Amino acid sequence: MAATRSKKIVLDEYQRKVLAYVANGENLFITGKAGTGKTALLREIRKMYTGKKVVAVLAPTGVAARNAEGYTMHSFLRLPLKPYLPEHRVKPDLYQLNVSGAETLRSIDIMIIDEISMVRCDMLDAADAILRHYRNNDRPFGGVQLVMFGDLYQLSPVADSEDKKVLKGCYNANEFYFFLSQALRDFDYRVVELQKIHRQDNRKFINLLNAVRVGEITMECLKMLEKRVDRNHKHTPQDSTITLMTHNYQSKILNKDMYQMLKTTEFRYKAKIVETTDRWHDKYPVDYKLRLKVGSRVMFQRNDNENGKYNNGTMGWVIHLSEDCIIVSTDKGDKVNVKRAVWQQFDYFVDKKTKTIYTQISAEYHQYPLKLAWAVSIHKSQGLTLKEANIDASQAFAFGQVYVALSRCETLEGIRLLEMIPSHKIIADDVVRQYMDCIDDEGYVTVPEERQEEYEEEPLILKIKSATFDRILDGEKKKHKQLIKEREDGRKLFVHNEDGSIRPNKLWAGKGKMTNYWDMNGGHFPYIMRRYRSVLFVDKTDDRHVEVEIDGKIEPYEGVDAEGYCNWGFRFRFGKVIKRKQI
Repeated sequence: MAATRSKKIVLDEYQRKVLAYVANGENLFITGKAGTGKTALLREIRKMYTGKKVVAVLAPTGVAARNAEGYTMHSFLRLPLKPYLPEHRVKPDLYQLNVSGAETLRSIDIMIIDEISMVRCDMLDAADAILRHYRNNDRPFGGVQLVMFGDLYQLSPVADSEDKKVLKGCYNANEFYFFLSQALRDFDYRVVELQKIHRQDNRKFINLLNAVRVGEITMECLKMLEKRVDRNHKHTPQDSTITLMTHNYQSKILNKDMYQMLKTTEFRYKAKIVETTDRWHDKYPVDYKLRLKVGSRVMFQRNDNENGKYNNGTMGWVIHLSEDCIIVSTDKGDKVNVKRAVWQQFDYFVDKKTKTIYTQISAEYHQYPLKLAWAVSIHKSQGLTLKEANIDASQAFAFGQVYVALSRCETLEGIRLLEMIPSHKIIADDVVRQYMDCIDDEGYVTVPEERQEEYEEEPLILKIKSATFDRILDGEKKKHKQLIKEREDGRKLFVHNEDGSIRPNKLWAGKGKMTNYWDMNGGHFPYIMRRYRSVLFVDKTDDRHVEVEIDGKIEPYEGVDAEGYCNWGFRFRFGKVIKRKQI
């Protein structure tokens, strides 16, 4: 095979500054907008030290690891799948590396972590503990130079409801970004934000992505998005263009429709559960009864640690099936004889006196690591790079979700929107903004112990029916939504100016026609909402009330009242009961 010449990269002043910092041994977090050359710079750092220093390139997911030509953090460091709490010992042992893996850690000079925005703070703390242990060095990260790449305006780290309860008690936060880790509190690192856009041929697309990134959408951006809308698109099973959707149930429906259109023979593969308990419930990592046909579009759900032919996120087509054999042709052309993978569930509890986490395997799940993938969730797509994609982000609910979906595509022309994205669905996290505001001129971070957020001092008071109130007390109801019918609701929910007028968001600031709380503006929410930490539900009939903690933010939604009129409404999830009063 003939050798190919690598394309020479011309570095800008910010990128050259990063290389100088790395050469000086500094710890870094390198961030920047789309198109500023983060990936190219990562490759340049690796190239610069080839044969000179041991550089480990890691990422939180299989897709991101493949793109960075590195390893997943979990496989390289043997990170626990459960939450890790600093200053707590873990039983069984946290340190699960074999002799070869331990020797590798002792030899590392530089550790690069790509897609750091997806790394939870407890993952970084676990990495810190593991490195200190194997390197017998009590300096942060065992004395390894740490270089992090990522964009915090993408999706925040994922934690399920049970993990959130554990992590919230340790980190005192609702979102678990890497910069909240205890390992970084006494760790000097510099933040460098790359500024120069390199993909000049995609200037309009880059400008659109960067506006979406920080949640500051303009009318020009909305017009660009509207031109990409194609509500009449027809999906076919042979279409290799992936569809990205906000919710898992949406992608399941589309995958089912495509699957049923295939005329080939169906094979079913039943999972095996060892030490059967009810821990899995209906949250199996892949289908308990996996149904496949030749011609199915699939995505791998685990890494191939034996042969390296696929990662979590690799796409392919099923080309052969039998009772005990599945062969998949990946999009790269590899033919894979797929073997069953093993997932484990753990029971664990914290001994607060000894600060020890005790764990034991409660169940094992054996199944082929495949799922149908004509459509996938936007969360699952982070780290993918696509020439084209069908996108339905009209029901976006998470910070950075729209930005991640749009930025998967290399060009604007590669985007097909199945529905228009309402402007109020394009949001960025205030916690991220506050963190970025804590960076001084030299790039060093000073995060206040108490992050001041503009919350109302008193809870939001809502009057509800007795039946609804009882469902909340019984724990049956964990989310609430209602239409805005009274001006009193508007005064409680929306930020007002000193003269009593409603304060519009930046997009609609110049629109003088908005005079009421129900102005729909084509589905784009025009106002700034107040922020509450809790809601006080009051029974309309009896003198009963219960105060509950809001999980996330109150967000607007477009609803229809009993008379068929469109009204703005609001909805939110809520967590634990703070206090209650009953007669």
